[in-house]
Amino acid sequence: MSEVDSVAKELDFKLVVTKKGKQRTKIRNKPRTRCNSVPTDPERSKEFCRETIIKQLQTAESDISQSEFFRECLEIIQPVLIGTENIVCLGLGNFHECATARYQLAFIRCLRQQTNLDIRAQFFDPVFSRSEVETLRTLGEIVLHDNLEGKYSADRRTLFFLPHCPKQIVNNLLWKNWDPRRLANVVLICNSFSTVVNNNPDRLLRVNAGYILRAAYLYREVALRNSFRFTDIFNDTSLHYLRDSAPNVQTDWDCTDEPSYEQDDLELISRQAVASLEFE
Repeated sequence: MSEVDSVAKELDFKLVVTKKGKQRTKIRNKPRTRCNSVPTDPERSKEFCRETIIKQLQTAESDISQSEFFRECLEIIQPVLIGTENIVCLGLGNFHECATARYQLAFIRCLRQQTNLDIRAQFFDPVFSRSEVETLRTLGEIVLHDNLEGKYSADRRTLFFLPHCPKQIVNNLLWKNWDPRRLANVVLICNSFSTVVNNNPDRLLRVNAGYILRAAYLYREVALRNSFRFTDIFNDTSLHYLRDSAPNVQTDWDCTDEPSYEQDDLELISRQAVASLEFE
């Protein structure tokens, strides 16, 4: 029994499984999750909505785990995760309101379960609502508080799941671990490095994604075939892990300037922006 099954049982609701067609289509995200017949008491209302979200997550997990897409992903990713001790998920988004984010959450939870990683995943997104933080904690996950803008040190082998994150988050993560021994600990499931490099001029990449530009030659990239029935959830997603030959590659290992971005080019939510919102 998965964690979400256990939580669902404790919250005392039944899951109705319906037959789903195999036609691939784009998922429609409603502006917010609807909780029908919500109780009038605020605390009970909050709990009722959490039950609804967990039920939807359970449905998404079932959908993911039974898909050909996930079976293919598992074959590709499982051998690379041997020795993984941490899972960090950044930029998931508002999974209470967004079905795409819920499916991405379901994916990382299914991946952890099917690869037998007994690890509590760590999540951070500055847009998380208080109720989303509480839901993740109810599911047994860890919610990080500090906005490091992606600058996480990988002291141990870590799977970083960054679903459709701004490239500057990935760039900052690579900078923070720019050493062949530390980069070996950084396994990424995120937007394709090759897409970033091929679709942007070098002059812009050197400013906004210089470490991705350099890492593209050091990392092995394996595309995750976008065969899931909803085509806008895992599109342009790849597994990236350091090549064995990376330490011998001619690159600027000593050039470790911290990335900085012009305000007009900023894609991520900065610490300053979060601080100013909290101050208001």
